[in-house]
Parts: sequence; C-alpha cells; structure tokens
Amino acid sequence: MTPNALPYTAVWALDFEFIARDGEHPEVVCLVAHDLISSQWLRIWQDGFTTPPFPLTADTLFVGYSAAAEWSCFIALGWPMPPRCIDLFAEFTRVTNGAFDSKMFPSLLAAASHFGITTTDADHKGAMRDLILSGGPWDDAQRRGILNYCTADVRMTADLFRAMWPVVCRDPATLGGALLRGRYTCAVARMEWNGTPIDVATLARLNNSWDDIKLDLIADIDQHYGVFDGTKFDSIRFTTYIEHAGIPWPRLPSGALMLDDDTFRERAKSYPAIAPLRELRHALGKMRDNSLAVGQDGRNRTGLMPFGSKTGRNQPSNSRFIFGASRWLRSLIQPPPGRALAYVDWSSQEIAIAAALSGDDTLWEAYNSGDPYMTFAKQAGLAPEHATKATHKGERQRAKAIVLGVGYGMSAESMAVQAGLHLDEARDLLLRHKLTYPQFWAWATQNQNAGLLGLTLQTTYGWTWQAGFGTTVNPRSLLNWPMQANGAEMMRLACCELIEQGIMVCCPVHDALLVEGDAADIDNLIATTRVAMERASELVLGAGRIVRTDVDVVHYPDRYADEAGVGMWDRVMAHLDARGL
Repeated sequence: MTPNALPYTAVWALDFEFIARDGEHPEVVCLVAHDLISSQWLRIWQDGFTTPPFPLTADTLFVGYSAAAEWSCFIALGWPMPPRCIDLFAEFTRVTNGAFDSKMFPSLLAAASHFGITTTDADHKGAMRDLILSGGPWDDAQRRGILNYCTADVRMTADLFRAMWPVVCRDPATLGGALLRGRYTCAVARMEWNGTPIDVATLARLNNSWDDIKLDLIADIDQHYGVFDGTKFDSIRFTTYIEHAGIPWPRLPSGALMLDDDTFRERAKSYPAIAPLRELRHALGKMRDNSLAVGQDGRNRTGLMPFGSKTGRNQPSNSRFIFGASRWLRSLIQPPPGRALAYVDWSSQEIAIAAALSGDDTLWEAYNSGDPYMTFAKQAGLAPEHATKATHKGERQRAKAIVLGVGYGMSAESMAVQAGLHLDEARDLLLRHKLTYPQFWAWATQNQNAGLLGLTLQTTYGWTWQAGFGTTVNPRSLLNWPMQANGAEMMRLACCELIEQGIMVCCPVHDALLVEGDAADIDNLIATTRVAMERASELVLGAGRIVRTDVDVVHYPDRYADEAGVGMWDRVMAHLDARGL
C-alpha cells in the first residue's frame, strides 16, 4: 500500500513539543509536520503560530502517537479539531495487545523498534525533554536542537505509519475502527482540557495538616482493632485480630497474610467490620503519595491515558487523577458557584453487555426487569414470583453475589468467601446460574477457549486482544474481557458525541461520565448526556438493546460524595475542625 491508495489528499504526521505543568493547560513550544503524500515539511516555532498551516478538512488525515497530546495543543492554539485522525499508539497497542506480559505503555521508540525503524537515542531524547521542560528562554542553537528533535519524532511517526499500513488500512472496517479511536483522542484532549473542579481550600487544609491529624485518625479507628504500632501497621497484631474475630484471610505461598489493598477491599465486602481499617490504611498510603494534579484554576487535570488497559479502557494515574484517589478524597470535587455537576452512569452495564452480545434472552429479561439480581433469584427458583427486594432481601443478596461474581470470572470458592456463603451453597448457586442462562455460558466459554487457544478476541468496533506465545493468561479474566472491552467502546462513542455537541465532560470514570454545566440548565444537560449514552449502548449492542443510566446531581455549594467514602471524609473533617486546622 502507498499513501496515494488512501482516500485522502494529504496525510500529515505531526508532533508538538510543549510544556505540561501539573494540572495546567499545555504551553506550546513548536510544531513539526510532514505530509506523506506531497513530502512537504512544516517546522514552526512558538512565535510563528497563527491559523492552522494545513486544511482541517475530511479529505486530510492526521497521524500522531499518543495523539491526544497533539490535539490538546490544537485547543491551546484555538484551532478546530481535525475531522480525521489516527493515533498510532492506539493502533500499535491494539495489534500487540496480549502479545507481551509487560504492562508498560509502549513508547514511540518501542513501537518503531518493533518494526525495525531507526530511532532516536533514548538518552538524547531524555536530555531534549529536560531542555523543553526547563521552560526556556532558549538560544538559537537550542531552538534548532528542539526542532530537530521534534523532526526526528515526526520522521519516526511517518515511518511507523508506513509500516502499519497493512494493519491499519487493510479494509474499510479496520480503517473505520482506527478513525473512530482517533476521533476519541480528540474527545480525550477536550476532557483533559476541561478537568474536574476541586475544592482547593479544603485540599490545602488536608495537605498542610495531614501529619497533624493522622495520629488522631489512627487512634480513633485503631481503638477497635489494636493493629497499629504508632503509625505503622503491625501484621502480627493484625493476625491476632482476625483470629479472634473469626475472619478467614488468604495467604501467600510463604504463609504470610496477603496485605495488599485489593485483598483488604475484597475482605471488607464480606466482613464490613474491617472496612474502616481498610480505608485508614488506604488513606495513609494515598496521602503519603498524594500528587493530585490541580491547576491554578482549581481543576484536576492529568493524562487520561486512553487505551491504556488490555480492555481498551483509560488508565490514568491513580495518584494524579481524583477518581483514582481514595473514595473519601472524591468529596473534594465541588462545582464552582452557579454551576452543577452530574455523575451519569450506566446501570448494570456489564450484565446488559453479556446478555445482548451472547444473545441470551433470559438474561436480557433479567436485565430489562430493572433488578437483575431479584429476577435471577426468581428465574433460578431461589425466590417466589411475588418476591421483592424488601421481602426477600437475603435471597436477593445471594443472587447478587453470584451474578456479580460471574461477571468477574470468579470461582465458586471465591464467591463463597466474598459473599460469606458456604462453599456448597455457592456451588449450587453457580450451577443454577449456568442452567438459567445457558446461552450466555456457551458464549462466555467459547470466548474463554478462543483466548486460551491464542485466537483473537474482538469488540464490536475492532479493539482486539490475543495472547502471545509464552505469555501468562488468567482464564477467568477472559470471561470478563468482552464486557469491559465493549463497555469501553460505549464510553468512547458517548464521549465523542457529547464533546462534539459542546457538552462540558469533565472526565470519564469506567462506566460513568462526570459532566458540568450552568445550574439553571443542568436538567437539559443531563437529558442530553443520557440520550448520548443510551445511543452509544445501542450502537455497540445492536438495535433495541439499550443500557439504562442513573444520575446523581451536585449543585454548588454541595460536594460530590462517594457513599463508600463518606464515613472517612466525615472523620477527617471532624479531626481538622477539632484541631482548628
């Protein structure tokens, strides 16, 4: 394939150099661009920008690597978004997804090296980045050096695009998927530009006073457990506590207790008594490593890292992104005066995806009932037809544990531990689920077997995963991959539509969107958001298969609150107030 075989009059590979300070908008330093069809080169320094130097039309294709950063520079310069673009990071990640055990984000150097393309020396690249981030002023020699460095990246990007043509452009459907992912990077740039409003006064109180109140918090919470020695969590004391409390706990092959946060979080679901202890440990760790990126305008901005996970979901930094922080810290989210926030999420999204894509009408009936857990309890004979959430709470909870556990690919043993069930009961419930939804299980098992055999799993719009030879594969994760990966497709479609309509999307959060608008217009904003999210679900799942949405609204001066973090937030605020901090 040659550039002229593509349906475009120009194909611009481009790269900006810019300064990205924590939480702030990018400061553009320079642009280098190369048209693969005409062979034209552009090299523009920061004082030479006026209007876009190329046509932003549908017959012009733009190519970048981690391209959301380039489109953020478009926004900074006041330029419209490119109508057609491809992000080679997304495409390289897609075609190598599962090929390596490494979880690192592949750099441009790594992608180019994969195809045998000559690359810039890594040490030189690091030195040039440091020079750019120094902020200038730069002398003439340094300017030339920066432009030459940028030119080398554009040359690599152009060569990488040529190398990936057979994959990216092999047929209209594949090219369409690449363009859709490129379109999403434009939405990502706008969301990163928007950011999430933060109560910076309270954030400053926390940062300035944390060392003063953490001992108070430990004393307050640890009085019920006795597992801390000063500020240090003591594993021996904790072993004594769980033995006395009768709480089973998983162990490492060495025999030591598994004390990672994931284990604590899962145990807390089954044994709520330890939830405050888990939140305290998590809070101590998060505040120690706190680097929440907040700009001078009081908004949390950080890279959303689109396509960062194997399911194609975003993977922003947990320490820099407000929704990656401890749940109690999310109460720092507060709309500005006169504004409101709406948190709109898909309801039981993964159940809906599983039902629709597997073609299991019984499972879709359960989803469409509005309460898939109670409906499963009825369908499986666990509860009578007249049962409700109020009258048969226990049956519903057991059904919920199984339905959610199946979604995560959990074994009966894991479900029993998490839901506090006897192992035989968990096995019986899992068998009932398989008998109730045979079409889903046939589909799920087929996906799992295909993945284990090294075949390609693919979403509706072409995101793929394929296990590489010799890589480690978790069979249970293959059961959940189609749900999460197609959920990511929904999110991308909804974000594109809303951003293109001019809706202020602050950020995506797995299966939800946080949107912001004038308080007087928030109801219209919510309606528009819900329509876009429902339409996105139908585009992924097929005609008539619509995933419902729920919404929580926050008006100034109220703040966003995550139910799981409210208790800890209230404790922290009480200790701050008691000390007059």
